[in-house]
Amino acid sequence: MNGSNLELSLNKLMILFMIKTAGLPLSNTQISDFILTAEYTDYFSMQKYINQMIESDLVKTSHITNHTLYDITAEGMTTLEYFESHIPESIKDDIIIYLNENKFDIRSKFEIISDYIPEKGGQYTVECKAQENNETLISMSLRVSNKEEALQICQNWEDNNHEIYKQLLSMLLS
Repeated sequence: MNGSNLELSLNKLMILFMIKTAGLPLSNTQISDFILTAEYTDYFSMQKYINQMIESDLVKTSHITNHTLYDITAEGMTTLEYFESHIPESIKDDIIIYLNENKFDIRSKFEIISDYIPEKGGQYTVECKAQENNETLISMSLRVSNKEEALQICQNWEDNNHEIYKQLLSMLLS
């Protein structure tokens, strides 16, 4: 096996190990944040690896709002179990440290949900939800007059949900 095939295989195994260790689907941003910051490969190669893994049924995709999430398949688990020993322990440790240091940010992506639904008359209903341990903390629906407002609310909810929730709770309790 030549050096580039070894690099390709190692990077794919690292991505599988990262998703498995996280215990939940990861976004492209979450995967690339680790892989690119640690300089294991470049962005375009990483995208190629992910696409090859999808085509090979090692990884599957799902979509939440405007995020594509990647999860390991049964075939990916089997592959990882068989070849996990090819990942150096230092890289495994780096992945585990990264996931532990970023677990709040990683988990919050899956506990914060926002989406919009087109309604009659050009209006939109925006749904925003925050969950903790699969229990709903807050769920709200807002009707807005255009898609730009709906998109802005979704983005602001995803970016500032903790502050919005804290302020709303404070206002309601005062």
